[in-house]
Amino acid sequence: MADQTLLARQGVCRDMAHLAVSFLRALEIPARVVAAYAPRLEPPDFHALLEAHDGTAWRIIDVTGLAPVETLVRIATGRDAADVAWASASGPLLLDDVEVTAVEEPAFAQGAAAS
Repeated sequence: MADQTLLARQGVCRDMAHLAVSFLRALEIPARVVAAYAPRLEPPDFHALLEAHDGTAWRIIDVTGLAPVETLVRIATGRDAADVAWASASGPLLLDDVEVTAVEEPAFAQGAAAS
């Protein structure tokens, strides 16, 4: 799938995260996919990113550059998008209504340390 994204030079955030994870793993850098809610994405929405380990810690990266990583709300982390699927079912699903709310705390937004 990553090869199709590379050859087409297009895709959604999930495709780009997969492609970047593939490149990092080819360089023997541990990498994984992150599913998150991005309140500062325009419009606010679910978003796929990646984390890479730099030898000291996991670092989150938005390869699309569309969402500030410091504002993300992590939903799941996994080896690939199959591990962090938004929804899976064995039959048809009917969605009647959905509402997602995120509140940004001023101290968190400014990077203040928690006490």
